Amino acid sequence: EPVKWTTETKKISDTEYELIINASIEENYHLYSQKVPEDGPLPTIFIFEKNDNYELIRSTSEEKGHTVFDPIFKMNIKYFDIKATFKQRIKLKNNNSFKIIGEIDFMTCNDSNCVPGYGDIEFNF
Repeated sequence: EPVKWTTETKKISDTEYELIINASIEENYHLYSQKVPEDGPLPTIFIFEKNDNYELIRSTSEEKGHTVFDPIFKMNIKYFDIKATFKQRIKLKNNNSFKIIGEIDFMTCNDSNCVPGYGDIEFNF
């Protein structure tokens, strides 16, 4: 598995938090952005399980990354190497203790092959 995922939370206010999702990417591999051109590689996708304790604010943000011409897909594609950080802001709806469960679908490639990936993430409140 060329990508390892870790999570953390950052308190913004009494009711708002930032879910921080860090990707550690193996040398010579790259992880694709959430936004890639049609007919390109699989994008990185975050799916958060809905519950009544919180709501998502906007969509998941990502770092600048690198946009380069990819000879395999023959198009300009944004990707990350070594590490990447994604952030999702949430608003708490109550003071209950709960977990936010999420899934990550992604693709990583090196110079010779591509590997689809899947990860589970969890945040405790």
